[in-house]
Amino acid sequence: MQLYTNPQSRGNIILPFLKELKIEDQVELINISYEEMHQATYLAINPMAKVPCLKNGDIVVTEVPAIIAYLADKYIEQDFAPALNDPKRGAYLKWLFYIHGPLTEYMDIKNLNVAADLIESKKMGLSFGDEQRLFQFLKQGLSQAKPYLLGEKCTAADLYLAYWLVYAMSFKLIPYFEEAKPFLRQMKTRASLQGIAWFDAFEQ
Repeated sequence: MQLYTNPQSRGNIILPFLKELKIEDQVELINISYEEMHQATYLAINPMAKVPCLKNGDIVVTEVPAIIAYLADKYIEQDFAPALNDPKRGAYLKWLFYIHGPLTEYMDIKNLNVAADLIESKKMGLSFGDEQRLFQFLKQGLSQAKPYLLGEKCTAADLYLAYWLVYAMSFKLIPYFEEAKPFLRQMKTRASLQGIAWFDAFEQ
């Protein structure tokens, strides 16, 4: 398998999961520049000219949660994803795509310094709806984590959420929720997240 990425991209989110799955030696990391993403060779793989992109033979998977879900299912014996017939599968998918959709959209808008009144006037067309509901959903899920989102087992969704939460809090894109502290303390103990700057700086 090949993972096309860039040190300044969201491809970094995938790297801890490769460690968790113990497949680092099975995935060739191909770092490409922004300019290379727009050349014909790479456009033939991903016409969106974006990374990360995972290629496994003839299978091409783009978008962070899709790559995470693909790998979790490919290595289902590692137990980082509920099986298709597991009642927890729905909540697992919900979290993956809540992070990629509403939460990431909110973070991007905050990063662009979009005026609050403009966000309010356009909220019906935004995937996160409004800030209060976005945070309410997040805090409720974190407060119910025991110690992980789906219970006693860490899933790919936990790793994805933990990475984004610490990143967003470090750059003050979202508040430092008290409800997040126990979850992040638990996630910080995982070896795969050691050495990531914002995790190392996270105050327990």
